[in-house]
Amino acid sequence: MDADGVRWIEELPAGLAAQRGLLRGLLAFSEADPDVRWLVVGCSLARDAGDWLSDIDAAVGVVEERFDSVFPRVRSAVDGLGELVESYHHKLSEVALTHERIFAQYADRSQLDLVVYPDTVFAGSIPHVVVVYDPDELLAVPDAAGGAAVVSPGQIREWAFQGWCALADLGKYVRRGSAWEALERLHEARAQLWQLWAAARGVPQPQYGLTSVLDYSPGSLPAGIEETVSDLSLGSLLAAALRVAELLVEVGGQLDAEQRAVLPTAMGRFVVEDLHGAMAG
Repeated sequence: MDADGVRWIEELPAGLAAQRGLLRGLLAFSEADPDVRWLVVGCSLARDAGDWLSDIDAAVGVVEERFDSVFPRVRSAVDGLGELVESYHHKLSEVALTHERIFAQYADRSQLDLVVYPDTVFAGSIPHVVVVYDPDELLAVPDAAGGAAVVSPGQIREWAFQGWCALADLGKYVRRGSAWEALERLHEARAQLWQLWAAARGVPQPQYGLTSVLDYSPGSLPAGIEETVSDLSLGSLLAAALRVAELLVEVGGQLDAEQRAVLPTAMGRFVVEDLHGAMAG
């Protein structure tokens, strides 16, 4: 029995009874199956920010050599943790490591989002999680006081470029009169803006954009972010896009020197001019 894991689960707030029940079952399965080497919980529950609507974001590490044979047992265990509505599993396109993701919806409205990894995938430090089960001490959780990880200049450039590309597409769709497609691109551009804002503010896990901002820094939002919301009128879409563009420039200026140096400034100037041209047209 992992005393620390049990203690953490049992000390969850009273309103998280459903999550507590699922975690008890998941910990019991992990302890009983010799091929499960560790279990961690992340996101809102790990940060003591969960409520009764929060899903459980978790990961388990299983013996690498037997991954393919262990995974069906994990899937079966997940399905049996509660009154299951339905579940499915797939691979996350953005994760290159060996893994399988299981999502399960239960009848009491609770949800489990579990990623199964080989046990060696996080050899050493794994940030922003609660280690619920790790009898062989394979994992090490860095001190939260150590600060947020620095985002590489390459990642910053990618997020910024994707934001400007989304706004360029928006201008194209507005000219075609395709409001729904323009609206989709507006949402995409804002998503990249949230990632950059999180990076500039030193928010942990900035790749999750708005979710991380609201979890870690809900009182610090970009000024005028509400002006980036639009209805389906073409003029409103362009005005919101120009506000996103302004914020992309402002947030870019708050990054460190190395990150600022790789920003696609020429692309930004081109897109702003193009959006003004669409507005005038």
